[in-house]
Order: sequence, then C-alpha cells, then structure tokens
Amino acid sequence: MFRPVATAALVFLGAGVCAAADVRPLVAVVPLAAADPGLPYALLPSRAELRKITDQLHAGLRGNGLSIVDESRVAETVSRAGFDQSRPDRSCSIPECAQKIGRAVGARYVVFGTVTRVEAVIWSSAVSVVDVRTGKPLREFDVVNKGDAESTEQGERHVGDCAGRVITHEKPCPVERSY
Repeated sequence: MFRPVATAALVFLGAGVCAAADVRPLVAVVPLAAADPGLPYALLPSRAELRKITDQLHAGLRGNGLSIVDESRVAETVSRAGFDQSRPDRSCSIPECAQKIGRAVGARYVVFGTVTRVEAVIWSSAVSVVDVRTGKPLREFDVVNKGDAESTEQGERHVGDCAGRVITHEKPCPVERSY
C-alpha cells in the first residue's frame, strides 16, 4: 500500500543536481494581545511583556521545525490594519481577524491569542491555531502561569510546542493548565 508522506520535495537545480525544497507549512504568529480580566486591581501586560511572551511562543513553534513568517512582517501587517495588541479594545484577537492577517502574509496556519495578568505573579493566556484556508480553529490552549517571568516563559514555550504539534499532525502533547 502506498502512503504519501510529504516532508520534502525534490527540485531540479540544473546539471543533474537535485536538492530538497522546504514544504513545511508556513505559520504566522500574530503578536499576543493584552486581555482585560475585568478586575479592578489587575494590570494589563505591557508591550515589552507581550513581546517577550510572544517570543517564547515563537520558540516553541520553531522547536517543531516549522517555517515561521518573519515576526516584524506580521507585526507590521497587524499595525497597518489598525490594530494595537496592547489595547484590548483595539486588538486582533479573534479567529476572523487572525485569519485575515495570516492570509495577508501568505501563511497556511495562524497562531494568535491573548494574555491576562491577573496578579503580579499570575498570568493566563488563551492561544489558538487557525487554518487560514478554511478559517476553522484547530485547537485552543488555555494556560495559567504562576510564578516569576521564567515560569511564564516556560509555559508559553510549551504552548508553542503543543500548537506546533497540532500543525504538524504529531501526537498531541498534554497541556498542563498551570506552570
């Protein structure tokens, strides 16, 4: 029985030389958006905190060998569309918006989400993977990170790894709800 498995294709380079061409799906990561928890004492994550947490999400995805759209290109597309990820009322944090951004940068999948800072040492994030062609959400990850910044970074790297496994159709990883 023949089972097609496409991880690479051969491309003719001339003079009888062949090389493997990358056919991994292209993934866009919309910078994570601040979410207002609705608590009077809660602080919104700063731009720097959002950037750092998004970087960890990228790191987890890269660990799966995925092709990632350049971060600055995605951020520029988000900004040009009039969104501000540090402001909950002006962020791109729903599947339809993320799909449009993914389509604009030529991605096959888009990863996006929100970050809430509930207390000084308690953060939560909701991260989703969407198929850009169909707009169908493939998986959502809701995670609470407790502790210092390193704990939050570790949690987001793990979420990125799990999102990457959804995209590559690998065995899903167990997602712990807190780190």
